Amino acid sequence: MSYAEREAIFSKEYLTIKDFEVLFGLSYQMASRKMREIKFKFDRLKLEGKLHIEDYFEYYNITDKQRYVKGEQKDV
Repeated sequence: MSYAEREAIFSKEYLTIKDFEVLFGLSYQMASRKMREIKFKFDRLKLEGKLHIEDYFEYYNITDKQRYVKGEQKDV
């Protein structure tokens, strides 16, 4: 997965099962299972097939989100 692909996934407010397939290299069924594991503990959206990005960060204890956020380009 390229940085651009990762950036595109994490630039949204929520992740989908398709995003999980790409992020983890899983089949649809396994990606869905992984999402349900997270939603069991954290579920801000309460929408089927969607997981709020902050729930993902909390589940994996990701506190430094800089590498997931689109960086600003500075003109020199």
